[in-house]
Amino acid sequence: MRPPVSRDAFAADFELDPSQRSAVDILTRAEELGLYLWGPVGRGKTWLLDRYFDAAPEPKKRFHFHTFFRDLHASYFVHRFQLEPTLDALLGRTRLLCFDEFHVHDIGDARLIARMLDALVTQGVALVATSNYPPDGLLPNPLFHDAFVPTIEVLKANLRVVCVDGPVDYRTLGDAVPKSSGFTAGSWSITESAAGESFVDLCEAPRSTSDYLAVVDHLDAGAELTITQIPALADASDDAVRRFSNLVDILYDADIRTRFQARVPLEKFADGRRETFGLIPSGSIDLERTLSRLSQLRHSGASNVAEPRSKGDAHS
Repeated sequence: MRPPVSRDAFAADFELDPSQRSAVDILTRAEELGLYLWGPVGRGKTWLLDRYFDAAPEPKKRFHFHTFFRDLHASYFVHRFQLEPTLDALLGRTRLLCFDEFHVHDIGDARLIARMLDALVTQGVALVATSNYPPDGLLPNPLFHDAFVPTIEVLKANLRVVCVDGPVDYRTLGDAVPKSSGFTAGSWSITESAAGESFVDLCEAPRSTSDYLAVVDHLDAGAELTITQIPALADASDDAVRRFSNLVDILYDADIRTRFQARVPLEKFADGRRETFGLIPSGSIDLERTLSRLSQLRHSGASNVAEPRSKGDAHS
């Protein structure tokens, strides 16, 4: 049973759009089904999830999907590849499990998700997830997608699927109130600096999401990260673009103030890449999410300076 929360949990200083109001109507009533909120980037899915989670009763847990899978793989190894003790160690008596940015790109992860989903349904754990992918678009690689279809059907049978597709990416709106900390207090600039971590070291080298999570885990409270020598995406490899998207996801979720020092203005960063990366399964969606998040930074280019978007924060 998915627990309801009070409508007051979604009080805001902006007007919710119709798709957000529809999601709130569902989140404020108890249902046997979990909930799968999906839609384009910047439409407020994470905001809805976080407001719901904060108001929901214990025992509960919320994970960004990158973090969850890092912890799941580690626990799975410790428990000698037995799923039941692995989930017990991770979740304990959790009755509500919330995932932000649910996605499936890897066939190995897909097999583990299939087993995990069966176990959670059997245990009666309520699931609420956000995603940029409709359920039928998960594991988009055509070589492996058909193998995941039975799991997609389990997901659709146990989670109500709701599209949150407001009229605009709210992160890209104006209405700026500068922040002094966190990701949106960071910057994008055309600057050369020797101090920081280079794009080549972070993204052209073979790094995993676990490596990026380790970087975040080792930062002191309030510390910031500087990434240098960022090229235009058209000059980076496909793997580097995907790693950069994963890195931005993790920095954004951890709310790490980050200084991006690039060779091109942000408005030219993806020129020539949207078309080619969109040919890769999942590439276009992940890239659009990255650009949406970067749009909230203070950024300077050849022609203008834009401030971070507070309304985008609320609708992240």
